[in-house]
Amino acid sequence: MRVVFKIIIFIVILVIASLIALPFIIDPNDYKQEISSQVEKATGRNLTLDGDIKLSVFPWIALELGPLSLSNAAGFKADSFAKVQQAEIRIKLMPLLKKQLEMDTVVLDGLVLNLEKDKAGKTNWDDLITKNDTTPDNTKKDDTSPDKGPALSTINIAGVKLTNANILWADASADQTYQLQNFNLNTDPLIPGKPTALDMEFDVASTKPQAKAHIKLDSNVMVDLAKQQYMLTDLNVTTQATGKDLPFSETNLTLSGDINADMMKQLVTVDDLKLAAQAKNDKQSIDAELSAQFSSNLATQQSMIKGLKLTAEVLDPTLPSGKANVDLTADVSADMKQQTMTLSALVVDAYDVIINGDVKASKLLSDTPNFVGNLIVKPFDLRKLANNLKIELPEMADDSTLQMVQLTTEFEGSTQHINAKQLNLTLDQSNLTGRLAINNFAKPAFDFKLNLDQIDADRYLPPVNKTEDEPKTVATTPANTSATDNQLPLDALRQINAKGTIDIGKLKISGTHSEKIHIEINAANGLVNLSPLSANMYQGQYQGNVGLDARGKTLKLSLNESLKGVQVGPLLKDFTGDDKLSGIANAQAKLTGDGATMMQIKQTLSGNGNFSFTDGAVKGINIAESIRKAKAALKGEKLSESDAPVQTDFSNLSGTFTATNGIIDNQDLLAMSPLLRINGAG
Repeated sequence: MRVVFKIIIFIVILVIASLIALPFIIDPNDYKQEISSQVEKATGRNLTLDGDIKLSVFPWIALELGPLSLSNAAGFKADSFAKVQQAEIRIKLMPLLKKQLEMDTVVLDGLVLNLEKDKAGKTNWDDLITKNDTTPDNTKKDDTSPDKGPALSTINIAGVKLTNANILWADASADQTYQLQNFNLNTDPLIPGKPTALDMEFDVASTKPQAKAHIKLDSNVMVDLAKQQYMLTDLNVTTQATGKDLPFSETNLTLSGDINADMMKQLVTVDDLKLAAQAKNDKQSIDAELSAQFSSNLATQQSMIKGLKLTAEVLDPTLPSGKANVDLTADVSADMKQQTMTLSALVVDAYDVIINGDVKASKLLSDTPNFVGNLIVKPFDLRKLANNLKIELPEMADDSTLQMVQLTTEFEGSTQHINAKQLNLTLDQSNLTGRLAINNFAKPAFDFKLNLDQIDADRYLPPVNKTEDEPKTVATTPANTSATDNQLPLDALRQINAKGTIDIGKLKISGTHSEKIHIEINAANGLVNLSPLSANMYQGQYQGNVGLDARGKTLKLSLNESLKGVQVGPLLKDFTGDDKLSGIANAQAKLTGDGATMMQIKQTLSGNGNFSFTDGAVKGINIAESIRKAKAALKGEKLSESDAPVQTDFSNLSGTFTATNGIIDNQDLLAMSPLLRINGAG
C-alpha cells in the first residue's frame, strides 16, 4: 500500500512539475503566426499581435497579452475593428479542482471598438455573425440529460479594472455618430452575496444631436447569482451634458438612491431616490429636485411611487414674471396589466395657487386613455395671480373684485373630452354649481347645466363715465355708418357648438335687478337659439326667445319677447336714476333683422308689437293743473297754489306698432286719465 501511495504522490509531483515547466518549455510567442492564421481562417480578418504573449499554469493559470488588433471589414472607414492595449486574466489552478473559481483582478486596457453601418444598412460585424451562424454546432447534447449541478461552487474575483476604453458607433445611413470615450471601470473584490465598491466614469458624444456628456457612477454593488439578488447601495450618478442641439445647452444631473432587485420574487425597490437637475441656456434656466420611494412587482406589473416630491424653479424672460416656482407632491400607483395609474394625495402649488386632488387613468396603452378624479383649488386672489402672470385685466367698476376664487369638482374624461361634475365655483360673493362637459377638443362642443346663486355684474363691468352718458347728436349717413359700425363676428358664431341651461338666482346689471333668470342655449352650425328666456323683475316677468342665424353672409336676427306686470318706476329709477314714468308695464314684440353690422340690423328691423302702461303717471308735468291754470287766466281769475304732485296720472297708456326696415309706426296710441283722453299716431 505504501508503494501505491508513493507512486500517486510521485505522479502528482510530476504533473505539477510539468505544469510549472510547461511555460519554460513552450513559448506561446512562437505560435503568433499560427494563431493569426486560425483567426483569419475563422473570421476572414487579420489578427495582429504586436506585444508578447505571457502564459503561466501554476499556481495561476494566467494569460497576458500585449497590444493586439483585429482588422476591419472591407469597405468601412476605421482602420481596425477592435484594438486592445493590454489584457490580463489569472485563475488559481488548485481551487478549480474543487469547483472553486478564484481569479485575480481582470485587466483590460485600451480597448477600441469601431462599430459601423454603411449607407446600405450593412454593418462591419455582419460577416462575423454570418460565419458564426454557418459554423456546424457539434456540441449540442440531449436536452433530457440529467442536471449535473452547478459547474462551480464558489466564484471569487479580486476585481475588474477596465481602463481607457473607447467605442465608436458610426451610422452612414442616418449620418449619425456616437462615441463612448475614456471609459474606466474599477471594482473591489467580487464575491457573490457580498457588497463591493464600483467606480465607473466615461464620456459620450454624438453628432445628431450635437451633444456630449461626462458621466460618473459610484456605488456598492452586490450580486448573488444563485439567489438572483442584486443591489446597488449608496448609488451616486452625476452627469454634465452640453450641446447646442439639446433643449438646454448645459445640463447637470445628480441621481442617488439604493436599488434592490430580487429576481426570484420579481421585486425591484428604489429607496431614498433623489434626482437633482440644473439646466440652462442663454436665456432660460431650470433648477429642479425630485425625491421618492419606488417599488415594482415585475410579475404582476404593479408599481408604486410613495412620497413623490418635485420642486422646480424656472427662469425665463418669456414667462409673465420672469420665473415660475412649482411644487408637486403625490403618491403614484400603476398596474400595467390592467393599464391603470392612480395619482393620490396630489398637491400642486404654483404662483400661490394650491390644487389638491386624486386622478385615476385607465386604458393607458390604448389610443383613447380615460381618467377620472376630483380637484380642489383652494381660495386664491385672481388679481394677484394676474399681476404675477403679467396679465392685464379689463378695467372694472369695483377693483376689490376677483380677490377670492375657489373651485371643487369631480371630473372624468379622455384625450377627446372632459366632463366636470359636481362643479362648485366661488367668485367673490357668487357661487356657481352644476356640470360642464366639453366634447371633441379639436372642434369643442359644450354641454352644461349651471346654477349661479347671485351676482352683481356691474362690479365687473367697466366704470361708467357720467360725461359719456350725455347724448350726442351725430348725423347718420351711409358713409359714416359703414365706417363706424363694426362687422358682426359671424365666424365666431359659426364656431359655437353648445347646449345647456343657466339659472341665476339674483342678477344686477346696469343698475337693474332681476331674479330667477333662466336661459336655455342651443347652438350648432351657425344657428344660435336662446329659448326660452325668462326672469322675474320688478314684480313682473320677462319671457323671450332669441334666434341668430349666421350661416349666410349676414346675420339673421329674430326676437319674440314680452314683459308682464313690470313696475316701470323702480325699473327706470335703477336704470337711469330718474323715474319720470311709473305704472305697470306690459309689452310684446316680434321682430326680425338682417345685416353684417348692428347698424344694418337696426335698419332692417321689421315686425310688430304692442304695449300698455296702467295705473301710472308721467312725472314733471301736471296736465290737469296746467289746464286749470289756463282756464283761470282766460277768465282773469287767479288760481290758488296747489299742493298736488307735479305729475300726470293715467289709468291706461297703450298702443300697437309695426316696424318696417327700422321705422316704427303707431296708429292707435291711447292715453286715458281721470280728466283726459288722448289719441295719437305716428
